[in-house]
Amino acid sequence: MSGTTADRAAPSGPPDLGALPAFDWREAPPGTGCRLTPAGAGLHLGTDRQGDAVSLAAPGPSGTRVGVLGESLFGRLFALRLLGLGARVTAVSRVPDKWALLREAAGDRLLLAASAAGWPSSEPEPPTVGDGPQVLVTDQRRAPSAAAADGQWRTVLHVTRSAPARSAFWSAADVVLALGAPFGEAAGRVLGADARRFTERLGDGEIALFRPDGAHVLRPDIAPAETELLTP
Repeated sequence: MSGTTADRAAPSGPPDLGALPAFDWREAPPGTGCRLTPAGAGLHLGTDRQGDAVSLAAPGPSGTRVGVLGESLFGRLFALRLLGLGARVTAVSRVPDKWALLREAAGDRLLLAASAAGWPSSEPEPPTVGDGPQVLVTDQRRAPSAAAADGQWRTVLHVTRSAPARSAFWSAADVVLALGAPFGEAAGRVLGADARRFTERLGDGEIALFRPDGAHVLRPDIAPAETELLTP
């Protein structure tokens, strides 16, 4: 009986996806005002010169190597913010006394260790699972092993005033930060003459951030409460 409810019912089984038009989710359809774009997520570092937030994709499912040319204070800031993201942090520091207040606030989520040997002590996992992501922060003169960041949910940061020569870790760094114009020469030794010139042009309070998509100027945001924990 043509025209009945049964005749008009949808066919059984899954829809034929091949009949749907091909479409890139990053492209807005013609004539609409809606556009989907990737959101910056991860560790908040500060803002750029236009006031837009700048973040570092860590912790993440892929290992991340971060090289920082500057003072050890940034290592403590990095640790503090990753603790807030659910990571477990191991710090290997030449100045362990400066970690005292942060260690007291973090409890067993922050471990001060004499060396990086045996890190990570537990399996790196996503936030809220097991011990969560594992982070190693070191300000020792010798860089950590480049292989330390191999694997999921692990982040390794080395902060130093001058990167060690012929360092496998620095050669493989996913992100390099230079904490001000005075570190232009050090940035040049790691990344070349363009990085040196870029860093030397930084203004007061600005940081150079180098990653695969290019060089960026960053103005760090540090809250008063963070300052109290980071500078005992």
